[in-house]
Amino acid sequence: MPSTTTLLRAWGLMMALTALSLWAAIADQGIAPTLAAMAAGVLKAVLILWVYLNLRKSGSGWKSVFIAFLAVIAAIVVGADLVGRLR
Repeated sequence: MPSTTTLLRAWGLMMALTALSLWAAIADQGIAPTLAAMAAGVLKAVLILWVYLNLRKSGSGWKSVFIAFLAVIAAIVVGADLVGRLR
């Protein structure tokens, strides 16, 4: 189980990443804010997996599957955004 300090640091970082996502949603001037929001979302997902679900203690197979899954989801979302901007 992660320590209280680790949990609080992860929570603080996720709050900062949420603020970054909010800024990106308000700015919405081109692809850069979209990429910033996606990066923040992926980092938050990784923090949840590693710290709160304690994936860092599991085998490398589980880690690889979850990271690949996150990469596919992020690629689909960014790709859909780019297709929407081109139309």
